Formats: sequence, C-alpha cells, structure tokens
Amino acid sequence: MEQPRRVKGIILILMALSLLASACEGPRYYPPPVVYYYVSPASTYLRDCPSYECGIIANVFSSDRVELLDRNDYGWSQVRLTRSGQVGWIPGDLLSLSPLPATFYVAAGTVYLRECADYNCRALELLYRGDRVEKIDQNNLGWWRVVSFKSRAQGWVPVSAVSPSPGPPYYYVAVSSLALRAGPSTSTRILTNLGFNNQVEMLGMGPQGWANVREVRTGTIGWVSSYYLETFPVSHARPAPKRKSPSKKGAPPEPEEAPKAPKAM
Repeated sequence: MEQPRRVKGIILILMALSLLASACEGPRYYPPPVVYYYVSPASTYLRDCPSYECGIIANVFSSDRVELLDRNDYGWSQVRLTRSGQVGWIPGDLLSLSPLPATFYVAAGTVYLRECADYNCRALELLYRGDRVEKIDQNNLGWWRVVSFKSRAQGWVPVSAVSPSPGPPYYYVAVSSLALRAGPSTSTRILTNLGFNNQVEMLGMGPQGWANVREVRTGTIGWVSSYYLETFPVSHARPAPKRKSPSKKGAPPEPEEAPKAPKAM
C-alpha cells in the first residue's frame, strides 16, 4: 500500500508545480495567422503613407506576394513585401488572394484612353462598353492608369468610366451631399440632392469629368461630377476639397446642396 501512495503523492506534486508554473508565466497570447495577398496590376507602387500624394517606397509587380499588416477606412492596406521586407501602403483593391490581374470593364458607352490624366490630353484609343482594362495605378483626381487588353496600349481613363464587373455600371456617392443637375455644368438647374452612398447607374461621360447618371431609387436622370463617385459603398464621406480657381486645369466642381424650400408663412 505504501508504494501506490507514494506514486499518487508524486503525481499530485507534479500537477501542483505545473499549475504554479502556468500561473507565473501569465496568459499565453496566440498571434493571428499571417494573411498573404498578391499584387494584381502589372506594375504599381508601395507608398510610405496611405495617400497617392505620399512618397514611393518600392515598385511592385503582378503576383508579388505581400503580408497584410493593417487596413484603414479609406481602402488602403499596410503590407510587407515578402521579397524585400519593405513595409508600405497600397490600395486594397489592387490586392488579390490569388495572383490574378486587376481586371475591370468599360462601363460608359465609349471612353478615350488618354496619354495623361486630363480630358485635354491626346487620345490613344477609343474604348467601348464591355472592353477589358487592367488597372495599374491612379491619381487623386479620379483617373486610373490602365492597360487595354485588346491593344496592350497603356494610358489614363476616368474612374467613373469603368466597372469591376460587366453589366450595369453602378456607382455610389462618396460625399455627404451631391447635386444632380440638368446638364454638365454648375450653372444648370439642380434636379435633386443625392445623399451619401446613394446608388446611381452610369449612362455616359460628358466634358470636364461630368457623368450622366440615373438615380436608382427614383429613376431621375441628370449630371454629377464623376470625381465624387466610387465603384463601391464607402465607410466615411469623403471631405469636399477647398474651392479651387476655375483657371486650374483638372479641378473638379465642388459638391453642392440643393436649395432648401422656403418656410411657409
């Protein structure tokens, strides 16, 4: 009987020591699993902060693997480039779970692929609705640098002229208030006031970045500045930029509120 009692005593002592050691170590933390993504476009940039005005850290290429570190509410992802260890920011829509190109479709009836990001730039190719393009980069005035699949020409198109999938080209209002106007000018009549994340259907593009759209909720057709549209609903309304001089090329018209009805006497 003495031997079994000794064995039980030793086991109890070992269990007590194990519990004591665990208590001294404190709680164990298990890091989340590493998530890897792949760069989609043929070539783009890793930047030192989440903005297109930030400095370029590295040039990254299609199928480059990156480790996701963080995200913000404006669609940017902080990543670590696995081939070099460099850390920087990249637009989240340029990343994919598999090494596939960032393919988009022309949503407007026709749009010109241009040499630079401005409607006055030389036209390189006329693209039609349904034509495929590969996104490479973009600027902060609503233009994308793309490669045309049918000609492999590289140039710029307004973001409002493309869609992530073929079919109805839907967009969303990215500011708190946006005037839907009767024509492509701030001097034309305001038809209604569009709210944040209101859905519109793209019908075509006009001069100086104006988009002809149909409001999905009411069916009202009018014109808005394409600069204030996004291809997906956004978490926060984009701040309206300060009013710029009309002489500055490429400055988008400011979003406007519809005039309020006068109070009844």
